[in-house]
Amino acid sequence: MILWRLILAHLLIDFTFQTNYIAEWKKRNVWGAALHSALFLVVGSILCWGYLTDIWMIVGGQFIIQGWMAILLLTMLHFFEDEWRVWTIQKLNSPDSFVFFIWDQVIHIVLILVFFPAQFGIKTDETWVILAILFILTTHFTTIVIYYIEKDSFGHTTVLTHGKYYFMVERLLVAVCLLLPGYWALSFLGIWLIRTLISRIWKTLLVTSWTNIMVGNALAIVFGFLARLIYY
Repeated sequence: MILWRLILAHLLIDFTFQTNYIAEWKKRNVWGAALHSALFLVVGSILCWGYLTDIWMIVGGQFIIQGWMAILLLTMLHFFEDEWRVWTIQKLNSPDSFVFFIWDQVIHIVLILVFFPAQFGIKTDETWVILAILFILTTHFTTIVIYYIEKDSFGHTTVLTHGKYYFMVERLLVAVCLLLPGYWALSFLGIWLIRTLISRIWKTLLVTSWTNIMVGNALAIVFGFLARLIYY
């Protein structure tokens, strides 16, 4: 259960709690990355509160790493990884692309896999943690995925401005509908109908692209279906 709580903490601070201001602050100043990383220390400690004094790792047969130490190390590594990403983009002119974004996330998850207590296993009976992870992937994570796809494909994007929160709520509702029993799961089709009506009545309210609609809804269905498998 600790593995999934750590992943949840990472997703919360990297997506849900990372505002546009913090994202830009990280690019301008080291203190932006410091505050951002400190949030992982806080959120990770809260989610793993009952396990902070447990032994998570024994290095070299002698050095003991307790939970609080592992989370502190992960916080420091999160900071260095974020600073490295900013440095490579600004100093080495590495493209801030979709591939680089995914690579950055892979590194964060691998670091968590290194420091979580493997003796506790990777299975968990805490359905709420897995559902929370899937719902964050459906909302904020998918928004950033669409941002990079549009940016790489068209050189610009509207996903972070026009109708950003509406489409996040819509994707969340699609995923939640897929948790409903039986044919009620198909009620997510009604959400798409409502959005179509809104966009026709208020044409300037939901300015979007087909990339946003297709990728957003596809990922909402995938994550919603996975949530259904977990829930039932």
